Amino acid sequence: MRFIKYIFIVFVLAVISVFWFNDKESLSFERPIPLKFSENLREDYRKLPFTGAHNFRDLGGYKTEDGRTVKWGKIYRSDNLHSLTDEDLKYMKRLNIKSVVDFRSVEERESEPDRLNPDMTQVLLPIKFQPKELDDDSIKNLMKDLTFGDLDSSNLLRDFNIVIVEEFADEYKNFFRHVIENNAEPLVFHCTAGKDRAGFASAMILTILGVPREKVIEDYLLTNTYVQDHVDDKMLEIELKTFFRADTDNLRKINLVEERYIQAAFDTIDSKWGGMDRYISEALNLNEEDILKLQDFYLE
Repeated sequence: MRFIKYIFIVFVLAVISVFWFNDKESLSFERPIPLKFSENLREDYRKLPFTGAHNFRDLGGYKTEDGRTVKWGKIYRSDNLHSLTDEDLKYMKRLNIKSVVDFRSVEERESEPDRLNPDMTQVLLPIKFQPKELDDDSIKNLMKDLTFGDLDSSNLLRDFNIVIVEEFADEYKNFFRHVIENNAEPLVFHCTAGKDRAGFASAMILTILGVPREKVIEDYLLTNTYVQDHVDDKMLEIELKTFFRADTDNLRKINLVEERYIQAAFDTIDSKWGGMDRYISEALNLNEEDILKLQDFYLE
């Protein structure tokens, strides 16, 4: 009799815990929105917990040279949005994201189209990943050369950041035109890994808003912190599939970032345009009124 009573109590407690957890899940365990937290807690939630994206983050909270702060909940950067789950899409809706800027090439988009909510505006600004040293035939064998050959992936990314500056000014000019015409409605911009094409866009936004260079670079390098576990899982999968013949150290580098990559972009801006101010005004076609409008939109 005592045993039956014990089983009954355990069963009741189990049922209560299920209902309590579900209620807590719906009320208190919703995915976090940094803007709704106190200022001292927001940084802990800069990276947003999407299931299908590993580098989705809020650009809010950075201090500018003149003492203002980038607003939370306005500008987001991310990696590929192809694998978003239904719950991820609900989360995006809660974040109130109105438009999505996609820097991926036509081929990338066709292979893995974004999953978006139907009311989102999609802006396509394709930037093809093709550093100077690679021709079209080399691109076809790129992953093979990176996996089993002697192509240094880190130099590849350094060179690509130079190409971004030299050859894709129009795409970034159109990006900023969209940002200005967006009237400060929340938006996300992304590429495939969320670190090179999106990383340069983030660096330009923060620079124009007046965030110090060291903080701009700090944001750029956060990719390494946020995607480390995901990259480790990918590398292990590749090692198992290739019976440990793949050069995963080289592949790991192309999935992460180094300061010298973005520094190569800054150096190219200095050498080709004579400095950031001229790049912003001439290449991005932003005048003083545009800059003041962006700062009014996104600073507090």
